[in-house]
Amino acid sequence: MYSVVIPVYQAKRDLERCVLSWLVQTEKDLELILVDDGSTDGSSELCDKLAGSDTRIRVIHQSNSGVSAARNAGIRAARGEFLLFTDSDDYVEPDYLEKMGGLQRECGSDLVLCGFHHLYEGADILKVPGQTRSCGIDEFSRDFLELYERSYLNMPWNKLFRRDWAGEFDTSLSLGEDLLFNLEYLRKCRRIAVLGEPLCYYIQEEQKITLSSKRRRNRTELARRICEETERFYEEMWGSRRGGLPEEAAVGGHARIFTRYMNEIMDECEKLPADRSRPLRDKLQVIRTYAGDDWVQRRGDEARFTYPDYRILWFFLKRGRIRSVYLLCVLRRAAVWFVHKMRRKGQLWNL
Repeated sequence: MYSVVIPVYQAKRDLERCVLSWLVQTEKDLELILVDDGSTDGSSELCDKLAGSDTRIRVIHQSNSGVSAARNAGIRAARGEFLLFTDSDDYVEPDYLEKMGGLQRECGSDLVLCGFHHLYEGADILKVPGQTRSCGIDEFSRDFLELYERSYLNMPWNKLFRRDWAGEFDTSLSLGEDLLFNLEYLRKCRRIAVLGEPLCYYIQEEQKITLSSKRRRNRTELARRICEETERFYEEMWGSRRGGLPEEAAVGGHARIFTRYMNEIMDECEKLPADRSRPLRDKLQVIRTYAGDDWVQRRGDEARFTYPDYRILWFFLKRGRIRSVYLLCVLRRAAVWFVHKMRRKGQLWNL
């Protein structure tokens, strides 16, 4: 049986769509565990109503404790052999379980991950992790770096886990707790499978309220910790000290991991123009803090930026050109808004 854990917080608008996408699965042997995390918008009552409509649904009510605590409660309550997660405002394809479970049985994998649809501002951005494949953990080092760089390893909701091997999410963190959960699980794996299809839908709205999108404090410090933990994991699993990789490959791997840290910095800079809760001086101070970060200045040139806008931002950030960085972020936001507007019109006009 498959256990699906769904944290619920202020999700009345989208919860029913999420639950229905699981109830219509072609693979019927599943249970849904809805963990109501102290919702006050009617989500709590909706959870109970949905549970009354299908015996496969169970509900846990708890005081508001955050997404990690909600997921942990679901893990403890799960009864299935395999464990999956989804967010209450997202949904999955009808054959999600059939394909994920089928690949697991075919390959004998301890972890299966798939691609997804990233729905953002009217656009459907397909995220496909290459061709379907599987390998032993010793051969997973190259795939690990590629999947990490392309953000397939961070989240729990595009993966199938063995329930008995699952740990818990760190409730003390507000950033990176999902990745640390996945890394700890990977330490136990012998074989990993990648399904090269987008089977779930991740919805990102600029102003949406979710368990994981509350304001995060000390983001730079948290991002650095996550980077250090990931580098440590990579070294333990495949590093030169273990004899698994040549020194040059190990160093290159660390650089690719560090690039994610720098991407976090650039991503946060680019979000600042959309933040209406802060005055301009506070936004400039955020950029100034990033520019003065010792790790950024010492290791920044290691980063292998894929996006041209990040390379341009780094040029000015490295030199402390704070206002130039902010102006570039404003211009980028305007360009992105224009592109999304044209895309929506194109879909509307069937162009």
